[in-house]
Amino acid sequence: MTDARFHTVWIPLQERFYRVAYYILEDRADALDAVQDLYVKLWKMRDSLDLVANPGAYGALLVRNLCIDRIRRARPSEPLEDDLPGKPPPDETLMLRETLGALFQAMENLPESQRKILKMHLLQGMTYDEIAAETGLTPLNIRVQVSLARKKLKRYEKV
Repeated sequence: MTDARFHTVWIPLQERFYRVAYYILEDRADALDAVQDLYVKLWKMRDSLDLVANPGAYGALLVRNLCIDRIRRARPSEPLEDDLPGKPPPDETLMLRETLGALFQAMENLPESQRKILKMHLLQGMTYDEIAAETGLTPLNIRVQVSLARKKLKRYEKV
């Protein structure tokens, strides 16, 4: 392909290629860079471009692939599971599991009514009014039951 033919066939398609790149990358500068990379690639392979039947579709496909490559290169590698930010170290996780296990075991020693109310309040996040509506007890009675259950759990913790 001659230089003049390259300029008459491929250069007018620049805006189309930019729209494809911008749609994928959602950034003006990155889209312009991708189109520039596309034209560098096209220029290097200009001798074989005479075989291309639909330059617009072929160029759009190439720029799409270039954009995908850019996204893959820009994406940071996945951190290891143990290195995730905000995740406690394994020893703390084990301690937390043991503590929760002891708490649930202690809750089994509570009277049925206190255990049920405490689970509704702490585990299900229900308010005192919601628990009262479900159990038929007064909100004040619910508060008293939760307080008594907590005191019993604290005593069990000290033992």
